Amino acid sequence: MTPTPGEPTGEKRIQAVRTSFDIIDTLREKGGAGVTEISNEIGVSKGTVYNHLATLMDEDYIVKDENDEYHLGLRFIDVSHNAKSRVPILDLARSEVDELAEKSGEMALFTVEEHGTGICLYVAYGDQAVQTPLYVGHRDSLHHTAVGKAILAHLPEERVDEIVEQRGLPQVTEHTITDRDELAEELEEVRKRGIAFNQQETIHGLVGVGAPITNQEGGVMGALSIIGPTSRIDEDRYRRELPDMITRSVNIIEVNSTSIDSGSVR
Repeated sequence: MTPTPGEPTGEKRIQAVRTSFDIIDTLREKGGAGVTEISNEIGVSKGTVYNHLATLMDEDYIVKDENDEYHLGLRFIDVSHNAKSRVPILDLARSEVDELAEKSGEMALFTVEEHGTGICLYVAYGDQAVQTPLYVGHRDSLHHTAVGKAILAHLPEERVDEIVEQRGLPQVTEHTITDRDELAEELEEVRKRGIAFNQQETIHGLVGVGAPITNQEGGVMGALSIIGPTSRIDEDRYRRELPDMITRSVNIIEVNSTSIDSGSVR
């Protein structure tokens, strides 16, 4: 992909900044870590890690506990709030996700695309929902989830090609689509149905149903999904009941979003 004017090339990107973000990602994944553990995890010296941590602490992004372990600071809450404010339909999506979770008894979520990955911005759990490693802010490849395929199906083809080139089609389970032509056929079916299915492509024993949320110009703003176990979701529920529920929620969001200056993530 050709950089846009003013965009930094690979040579101009600053490694020190990348190291700071590697440290932040490590602390997020581990929930806290010491200097040695971080050093081993990201492959830089302990002195370098310490200097980065000290700078991040000075700016209130990192805190240290009594055991000399470092954790993400609460300043990230403000950063998160600012980032989510760029998604104008988030409040509309929250109420519909809550209703989907309550009515289905399963897990429901709202996801948007950014940098070629799906980012979960809201998740709710029904009274029978299976607990999964999914959380607000969770990132995942688009090609093996119902929300991801719903989004991909409504992106321009050149954008889909760009995402596949950058991210690939990694196999997660034996059911994951890993062939570009097969994915194209699947996305065409999603466009025809208006519904995307995840048939144990992400986690064994779990299936998902998803649908895109589009604006008046046809651009995709995100997607909703319901996820549940194969032991409880039979074929009729999978192919008819859950899609009908999601379609209703999508329609409500789309109608109510017409008064919002919305696009994709701004």
